[in-house]
Amino acid sequence: MKKIISIFAIFIMVIGLYMVRVPVLNVLDEISKPDLPEAIIYEQDQISGLPISDDKKEEPARSSLPAEYNLAVPFQSQAPHANWDMPYQEACEEACLIMADAYFAGRALSVDDMDDAIKKLIDWEIKEFGYYEDTTAQEVALIVQGYFGLSAKIDYNVTVDNIKKIISQNKLIIIPAAGRILPNPYFTGEGPLYHMLVIRGYTDEYFITNDPGTKRGEEFLYKYDDLINAIHDWPNDHGGYKDNVSEDDMLSGDKLMIVVDK
Repeated sequence: MKKIISIFAIFIMVIGLYMVRVPVLNVLDEISKPDLPEAIIYEQDQISGLPISDDKKEEPARSSLPAEYNLAVPFQSQAPHANWDMPYQEACEEACLIMADAYFAGRALSVDDMDDAIKKLIDWEIKEFGYYEDTTAQEVALIVQGYFGLSAKIDYNVTVDNIKKIISQNKLIIIPAAGRILPNPYFTGEGPLYHMLVIRGYTDEYFITNDPGTKRGEEFLYKYDDLINAIHDWPNDHGGYKDNVSEDDMLSGDKLMIVVDK
């Protein structure tokens, strides 16, 4: 009888322990498995694997443009033999175009090459336009296409970033300018009323130019604002005549660029 009672007591104890253990396990399960949303997706940093903070997400993309750029454009001045009489005095447009053509053709440009090319181009312009002096940006674009067989586009987006973008695509920019506000100490007298030059590159502060208005014009540096402020097209509908065109008139000319490419 005592044996039966002992067995029964042990059975009661086992049942009691099981009933006590189940709630304890359920409580532990609830603690170890918190009630989370089904899916929380974070954008992750590619390097660390950590979520990207809001500050980092809003950070603007860095410019992909090179910090500096300089195209190997051959240089000769518009007075290759240092003779500033006519027609060389008015040959800045021609000199710019001849330098651009030599660059895209991949050839050097000697003093004699420039002199001969200027004379031939002036002859062509006189036949086509009736003049060669002070040609407008549109007329220069026509010369680029009709005489040199290159591509030319008039671009009115005259900003530092756009100029850098174009140059870094290995294109050249020819700009028309109110020459007397260009800060070039090598110009003689008061400087040219109307001038053109080639932008061939840039640094962090300067545009690199081939300025044919001086024998020291190869890779001549102009500060960004100085050059952009001076950019103005010839204020008349066509070139050829300086009569009654003043410095103030020059500042009314359109701000634009001639983009030259193959």
